Amino acid sequence: MLEPSFSPDDESVVYSLLAEAIREPTTPRRIQSFYDPVRSSWLLRSGPFLLHYAIDDAAGEVVLLNLFRRR
Repeated sequence: MLEPSFSPDDESVVYSLLAEAIREPTTPRRIQSFYDPVRSSWLLRSGPFLLHYAIDDAAGEVVLLNLFRRR
């Protein structure tokens, strides 16, 4: 369980969003965040959720920075 207040539908959306970011981190649906000028990071939205992530090319990993939910 991600968060006690999440419905099963919410969890499904979040897991799908995470899977998309991991499977295709350079998806054309992403938007650059400009949060840190030294390290590029990206935003990806689905439903009420906004995923903020970075790509660590040296480690070959996608790094989750934040998960936001519109109320």
